[in-house]
Amino acid sequence: MSETPKRILVDTNVWLDYFIPSRRGRSVAIEFLRDACTAQVDLLYAATSSKDLFYLISSEHKAWYRREHGSLSQDAAAAATSLAWDCLGVLSQLATPVPCDLSDIWMASRQRELHSDYEDDLIIAAAIRAQADLLVTNDVKLCSHAPVAAMSVEDAKNYLATL
Repeated sequence: MSETPKRILVDTNVWLDYFIPSRRGRSVAIEFLRDACTAQVDLLYAATSSKDLFYLISSEHKAWYRREHGSLSQDAAAAATSLAWDCLGVLSQLATPVPCDLSDIWMASRQRELHSDYEDDLIIAAAIRAQADLLVTNDVKLCSHAPVAAMSVEDAKNYLATL
């Protein structure tokens, strides 16, 4: 890769690192996304990631509240849901969704032998659909088997820093 990638599809796990403070990859995700914005690349995410992000962000905050307080109040549950909505709002400001239709489901099914994780296969289909120059993920297996150019968040951050 000799030029600045123009279109980078960011995997769900990177967005989770960005939005959930307790995740160990958070600082690298923040740095990568900052550098990508500075480099003025088009950040993308699979539309299917938004439902996963909403559910996982809300669930993580509800679980945190239960650990800290013993049970989940109705107000805390509502706050977790509101936070998930707010995160999706930030996501839509930072990146563009790549839509999904029947052809993406077909493409994902064709990736099964290569990489049997259906969610990851939908990410691959989104990268192919969007003609992304790069897929950025924390999933080592996906990174090693993706039929598109893929890098870890750390490698992508370091790559952007050299440009």
